[in-house]
Amino acid sequence: MAVEQAHEQAQGHGHGQAHGQEQDQAATSQERLIETFGQVMQEFQRAGDTLDQRVADRLGLNRTDLRCLELLFDPTPMSPGELAAAAGLTTGGVTTAIDRLERSGYAARTRDSADRRRVTVQPTEKGYAMVAEIFAPIAEEGAEYLRALDDRTIGQMIDFLRFATRQQQEHASRLTAKP
Repeated sequence: MAVEQAHEQAQGHGHGQAHGQEQDQAATSQERLIETFGQVMQEFQRAGDTLDQRVADRLGLNRTDLRCLELLFDPTPMSPGELAAAAGLTTGGVTTAIDRLERSGYAARTRDSADRRRVTVQPTEKGYAMVAEIFAPIAEEGAEYLRALDDRTIGQMIDFLRFATRQQQEHASRLTAKP
């Protein structure tokens, strides 16, 4: 009887070992995927950085002015102060950027129709034309890729991008707060 119990324990232990190895392999596989994901995210960020620089060059803008222009495409018009906060600029810095965007014809200061004391900065027709020319093909290619995915996968991608955006913002704030 003791021999049978020892045999059963040995078989059970062997099964547990195999199960443990499978878990280890799955964990190792997941870690490799996470590492690859991190590398791909870095490649994506570098590609986005390169694209932003090419767009700025094409439009004759510097990167700060391009960032301000991009922020102006938010559905809610921004005051210069709101734009400064969103872009992480001082009010003097944003004034200079808005002046350059106006000179280039991509943005204009406009009096708010509801409150004439309030000034907003908005993209011009030239600004909208630039977006259509440069970014519409990128958006359409991205939409085409996403159409091939199921709703659950797209939902998970949205969740990750919201997490990653929040994470980047929190760490940017942390770095700004430290001397």
